[in-house]
Amino acid sequence: MGFAHAKACASFPDVEIVGLVARDFQKWPEVTAFFADAPLFSDIGSALINSKPDAVIISSYTDTHADYTIQAMEAGADVFVEKPLATTIKDAGRVIASARRTGQKLVVGFILRHHAMWKKFVELAKTLGKPLKATITSNQHSVGEAWQLHKNILSGGLSPIVDCGVHHADLMVQLTGGEVSDINAYGQKAFPDLNVENLTNMVINYSDGSQLYFESGFGPTINPNDIAVRKITGPNGFVLIGDENNVIHNDDIHQFPENTYQKSIENQQKHFLNVIKNDIDLEEHFEAVALSMATVLVAEDVMKNG
Repeated sequence: MGFAHAKACASFPDVEIVGLVARDFQKWPEVTAFFADAPLFSDIGSALINSKPDAVIISSYTDTHADYTIQAMEAGADVFVEKPLATTIKDAGRVIASARRTGQKLVVGFILRHHAMWKKFVELAKTLGKPLKATITSNQHSVGEAWQLHKNILSGGLSPIVDCGVHHADLMVQLTGGEVSDINAYGQKAFPDLNVENLTNMVINYSDGSQLYFESGFGPTINPNDIAVRKITGPNGFVLIGDENNVIHNDDIHQFPENTYQKSIENQQKHFLNVIKNDIDLEEHFEAVALSMATVLVAEDVMKNG
């Protein structure tokens, strides 16, 4: 995702990539070839000192997000950081507090808010009345290098409930205001050597009677032919995201082009730059981030500790 975000920013006429950071650039030949003139750094501290960036994109593993983000803001840079913002509620609050104190802009990567298909999904769900029943599945079959990447994510201590579920907790913030009345979550480890459960589900009930059922898993035991479910029902019907870039709302079908996801990456970085250039207030964004983060981190705790 770091490469995707950097390419999107580099396509804008008033942006220059002044440095790239990775522990081992031998793993990223495509990146170094694309940004052949960009200085390379092995740690964020030296990158901040030597490149003096106006803005930083952080797309590392989640357990580094809080410290890297605060370090960048302390150095005077605005920050775009991938979700989840942190691995604990305390650290997420610490990052947001640092943004307020330093005055730097902090945008967290909730890409579905910038994805035309998901935006239509939310828009139409708001017409369905209350209560809403949302069913979302996000199971990812992975083997080989892809499974190693997923294991690296899990080694940070967070299950798919947080890594993937934060998007859909944010979806419910948009639809319900995010006032949670009850949380249940369950999980299991497909392999004994995993740090955390890789097969998970959670059920979140909201004060307006709405409910989110979310199921997510990583790994080789996931059915590779599994079809994702993304559906919301209410008193006035249903809306769902189909498997052919479309949103189906009762009897209507809204079709989207194949490059919609790629455009969402560009839209998200345009939003980040717009926030910086026009000094847009982010308190509403911080509230949504805090609500969705708290929801999934509590669900993770319920799953682990009952």
